[in-house]
Amino acid sequence: MRSLWGRWFAPRPRLRVPLAVALVLALGAGGWQAYARFTEDDDGPREWTKGPYGKAPAALGKSAPGRPGETVRALDQVPEAIVGGLALYDGTTGDGGTRLTAVDLRTGRTYWEYGRDAYLHDLEIGDELAVLWWRDGGLTAVDLRTGKPRWRTEGPRRSTDRHHGLVTNITVMDRTVLVESQKELWALSSADGKRRWRAAPPKGCEEWSPVDEALPLREVYVVEAGGCPDDPALDDDPQTDRMAQVGLDTDTGTVRWRFPHDAAIQPYLPANGTTLVLAPARRGGGMAVTDVSGRRPGIRTLPFPDGERGRGATAHTLVAQADDGPDALRGYALADGRRRWTHRAATGTRLGRALVADGRVYVVEQPFMVAGLRTPAGPSRLLVLDAERGGLRYSVGLPELDRSGSGAAPQLVPSHAGDGVVAVSWDRMTSTVDADVLILTDARP
Repeated sequence: MRSLWGRWFAPRPRLRVPLAVALVLALGAGGWQAYARFTEDDDGPREWTKGPYGKAPAALGKSAPGRPGETVRALDQVPEAIVGGLALYDGTTGDGGTRLTAVDLRTGRTYWEYGRDAYLHDLEIGDELAVLWWRDGGLTAVDLRTGKPRWRTEGPRRSTDRHHGLVTNITVMDRTVLVESQKELWALSSADGKRRWRAAPPKGCEEWSPVDEALPLREVYVVEAGGCPDDPALDDDPQTDRMAQVGLDTDTGTVRWRFPHDAAIQPYLPANGTTLVLAPARRGGGMAVTDVSGRRPGIRTLPFPDGERGRGATAHTLVAQADDGPDALRGYALADGRRRWTHRAATGTRLGRALVADGRVYVVEQPFMVAGLRTPAGPSRLLVLDAERGGLRYSVGLPELDRSGSGAAPQLVPSHAGDGVVAVSWDRMTSTVDADVLILTDARP
């Protein structure tokens, strides 16, 4: 679930059973099981790809832009993700099917469209693949360069969570796709979908807790487990107890280490290839830093102000904001928890939720929004700060972005920073709005 956010229905030719039977001899029993669910009869789900149209659009850069002062274009809908030169959108067809569309960022035109007449359960988009987990249990990996399926297979068993329904997660990485339900966690090859290993919840824990994406550290994937033995250090808090942070070996899926996990709903923030940060670590404050750089993995707790929340991290600094006081951004040292810098909003403005990428902090300084107004009462600016020192590196005025729908008072936020662009839109987490999204890239010299 990392991590951003039917005009042509050309059915793919279906293979008849005799041809499929011949193919099973070449593919083997495992390959046939996955292949048959999509193709063995005319009553199965219809699947199609339209496109690609022309050469694959290249990214506008290799990293998040340092001087995002040039507008690429404005889109009328916030994408699920931006990868390279593409904006990816998921949606439904008129008959209950699922559609995934790739749009060229430069031209705004459809580059390819993939669809299947089936209900989608979960979706995750990586750098090369979009992995779709269907309600019927199947998995499809769609190649982002072509819009065509690279592989299909079955997913792990799913269970029903009484609070959140079917809780699952997909993490797409360069070599591996992790597919997680509460009952099982599978590691699949990104190249062909073959299962490399599977892992049951660790001993003493009742289930995996697939709320957030798994995170890769050196030689391990970090995931969460629930229903674990109580930890006396957590004072038996019903909001935070019986959870564990688990490091799984990337090659085998065996448990390399585990630590008590005592956070309320809050994702881990990767600082570098060997460090994760959790802030706040408890409802009462404090940050937890997981470090696997040495011979023995460890976790340390550092001071962190109550009421603030981590937004992102670099190798040395945690960037945080107060939940109820959006007037300042602060940086805290990961070595000792001390405050390193503070950046305050200009008088009469507020700071939207910040995004940290490639050593920079992206945040929109904006007037306070009045409920019911379609546009803010004053100009907004996109700021780019140095994440380590807090200094202002660049700022640019933003045009008015229209919105419709809810009468609530949302905020402007950067929803993506990478691949040479920054995307700015109304926040989908704080209000239900139909929002424009502005795509910015580095200003020309």
